[in-house]
Amino acid sequence: MRVQRRLCWLIVFSIIAASLCQAQEPGSRLDDVNAVTEPSLQQKAEAGDREAQNQLGIIAQDNHDYREAFKWFQLAANQGLSGAQVGLGFLYDMGLGVEKDFDQSARWYGLAAAQGNPDGEFDLAMCYLHGEGVEQDQTLARKWFSSALEHGDGGRSLDGIGLTYEDGQRDYVEAFRWYMKAAEVGYGEAQYHVCRAAAQGIGVAADYPEAVKWCSKLAESGDEWGQFGMGRINEDGTGVTPDLAKAAEWYRKSAEQGNPAAQLSLGAMYSDGKGVRRDLVKAYMWVALAGSGKHPDAQAALEALTENMNKRQISVAQALALKWMQEHPRDPEKSLDHIEYPPQ
Repeated sequence: MRVQRRLCWLIVFSIIAASLCQAQEPGSRLDDVNAVTEPSLQQKAEAGDREAQNQLGIIAQDNHDYREAFKWFQLAANQGLSGAQVGLGFLYDMGLGVEKDFDQSARWYGLAAAQGNPDGEFDLAMCYLHGEGVEQDQTLARKWFSSALEHGDGGRSLDGIGLTYEDGQRDYVEAFRWYMKAAEVGYGEAQYHVCRAAAQGIGVAADYPEAVKWCSKLAESGDEWGQFGMGRINEDGTGVTPDLAKAAEWYRKSAEQGNPAAQLSLGAMYSDGKGVRRDLVKAYMWVALAGSGKHPDAQAALEALTENMNKRQISVAQALALKWMQEHPRDPEKSLDHIEYPPQ
């Protein structure tokens, strides 16, 4: 019995000794009543720490609390933090948490770009590409895309340079060359541009197998534009045997992701009974959704549909479109302003 008690006490003493040793180790906080608690992120931000302010802005943006994001980005941006300047410019650009103001967005992107921030350089290039907040200038757009590339930006700036040649100089050969560079490093939008150019013979001799290669690769990754491209390829028989049912399925996958071009095309297939059973109610629903996504051809398509529909059908279709929009809210950070739609 004594042996057992002695063993018990030895175990207790061992535990205490180990605890004391641990408490005496450098950096240990055990039983250290004098340890200083690390200030919280909120406390740091309120004390003026610009990195903490920016981090709170990012958290608020991720939670779609754009007013809160604007507050913190503005505080950090005014202290010269380039990442916060980009964040603030984006909120002005999209009109999130503040009234949309292209002049302000270009200003803040420019301040970040002047510090060599590749996101700021890319966004400023986009301002020059579209003439938003600055005078449209493809040469300056190309300059800032190139600067972003030098500072580590990837495929999107390569693709951007291609856009300056296609939209500005109409030099399709040079545009295709840059699109291909971006596509080869895995940038999705550029892969779609390569698919589109190869299918239509824009800047390169028409090459249907090449178009199918790039679009199918992109579509299989789940990209909405790759899926739309495969819909067009299967509908038109570009490099493949025409398959309207397969085209409708690809359009549907893209349309379900909110792609206005695919929504319009799927609506047309329901209207004509191509690849699907003819259904004017579903046709109206998808075309109306394309219209909500700012597709320029949606209004005319809706007017043509309504000529062959009664009031009840239209009412049902509108209710379906509204239900779909409620179940699939658009990402407020996803711009629909600069989509270039291929001809139907």
